[in-house]
Amino acid sequence: MKKVILLLVLSMLITSLPVSAQVINAGVGGNTTKDLLVRIDRDVIDLNPDLVIVMVGTNDMLNSRKMVSYSDYTSNLELLVKKMLDADCKVILMSPPPVDSAYLFTRHERSLFTQAPNVKIDSVGMIAATVAKLHNAFFFDLNAQFRDLNLPRHNEDLFINNERNSGKTDGVHPTALGYQFIAENAFLFLKENKLLKSENRTVCVGDSITMGSGVDGAGTTKGSTYPAELSRLIHTYFSN
Repeated sequence: MKKVILLLVLSMLITSLPVSAQVINAGVGGNTTKDLLVRIDRDVIDLNPDLVIVMVGTNDMLNSRKMVSYSDYTSNLELLVKKMLDADCKVILMSPPPVDSAYLFTRHERSLFTQAPNVKIDSVGMIAATVAKLHNAFFFDLNAQFRDLNLPRHNEDLFINNERNSGKTDGVHPTALGYQFIAENAFLFLKENKLLKSENRTVCVGDSITMGSGVDGAGTTKGSTYPAELSRLIHTYFSN
């Protein structure tokens, strides 16, 4: 009887242990792979993360003031991955979502593009997949999750900011629902690849999409950013 009571007490103690999992939002608007190289030590490695989710490439490919070649993007991404792996971090490269080109070209000069914007974004995903495989990192094709739903749809969908769903002629940044979609898919990837641990410190690093541009809590793990939604999903998972 005493053994039974002891086992019950131990079981209650184990299930009531606090979840120490931490998610950090290290997104900065306008960032490219070059920008990440400048701050990767301070904003990521110095935080001693167990896991880093990297989503970068939208500005490298589509920001007409910052565009780089595929070669430079690849070299920069490889340097980033090597630095994080050398710091004993598990690394996930996540492909950026597709964009609504009609809105993109209201802010960026069309003549500077020799390829369609989403062709460039697709290429970023292929490069990231290759780099991940080469360096034994993980790759998650988030872009494919959006494409499977035929997103974005100009002035029709609810996932990427457009004039109809938010009054914004944006076409690049997700809505709150879009950020939730990113978080849910990232969470499933972590779960399927056995990367979820109750004590993990996870840093989400990237540009304004990681930052959470346009929603409450931008730059934090509060509100409706994808790191905030991911944090809630992780804590809920380990609290049940």
